Amino acid sequence: MSKGLHKLIEQKKDSLTGVYERFAIENCARKLAQENRPFSLLLIDGDNFKNVNDSYGHKVGDVVIKIIAEKIQAAFGDKALVGRFGGDEFMVVFPDVTEYDTVWHACQHVHQQFHEFSVPDYPAIYITITIGLSRMPIDGTSYDELFEKADKALYRGKQKGRSCFIIYLDEKHRDIKIHASDTPTANSMQLHNTLFTMIEKSENLKDSISYLLEFFTSNLMIDHVGIQDKKNLLFSKVYSLSRGKEFLFIDNSLVSLNVNKTTAIFYVNDVQQLVAVHQDVLIKKLEAQQIASTFWAEISYGETLYGYLRADTTTTMRIWQHSDMDLLLTAAKTIALALHYQRKTLEDL
Repeated sequence: MSKGLHKLIEQKKDSLTGVYERFAIENCARKLAQENRPFSLLLIDGDNFKNVNDSYGHKVGDVVIKIIAEKIQAAFGDKALVGRFGGDEFMVVFPDVTEYDTVWHACQHVHQQFHEFSVPDYPAIYITITIGLSRMPIDGTSYDELFEKADKALYRGKQKGRSCFIIYLDEKHRDIKIHASDTPTANSMQLHNTLFTMIEKSENLKDSISYLLEFFTSNLMIDHVGIQDKKNLLFSKVYSLSRGKEFLFIDNSLVSLNVNKTTAIFYVNDVQQLVAVHQDVLIKKLEAQQIASTFWAEISYGETLYGYLRADTTTTMRIWQHSDMDLLLTAAKTIALALHYQRKTLEDL
């Protein structure tokens, strides 16, 4: 580390990872803000790390945290200061660097370090990271302001599907409300109730479906949600911030054989995962629409298959969370139930 950076921070290290402890990295950020010195603040969070502790225990979890720290430190070298914020969360202070393209490439570089993540003796463990970044003085002139903005960017990344990085932009992210993470059950019940209410209270099923897709794109921040029958993409809603804007019908036969018969869904976090199972035609169809990850749920009741509810993300992969997939599948089954009792097909709407 250069002498200049060395002087910015108290030399207190985290005992597990060897990077700076929380108190030291926070004080460093506060000091730079007080001195009105430009810098970028990064919050980096391991994705789905809880699953590691739950499945393998905390001893293996500690090994994973050490690997995460090593990869972040290796990505920045002596150009930035890395600290452990707590658990699998890390904070990076990047002095004198705020230009958008520069921080974008820095985030991309650290993110790429996790493309080949591996844990000795535990090949099934695969960890990705989500990054939220804010810049001094563009996004705030105090540590608290910068932390709030970086946290909003991180939350946006988590909602987008994890395994990505978000640079805070006020016009895009100022209205983000961070929900308490300790009430997942209550949030899930509220979301399911909202979903059922949309279908139940609307007199027109076509309007209900349109509202439902709007709900999914805005609340789950999915680039595209659509419903298709055997021949057409009948309903299609594109998230306002999606880079991809044009979504077209994809032949159901390319997906139907891959649908899990127990759960009635098919999904891939990364389209390139389909290479291993020789789904070349499906890959080409998805890539033609810039689709990086996709989720399909059967709209079915009994033996009748009406079509599919389809969710796509563009540009970057999305790690589909069980809570998100649960909502999407519930929506698909609710639509099928409404079609059954109204004696309609999707084409009738």
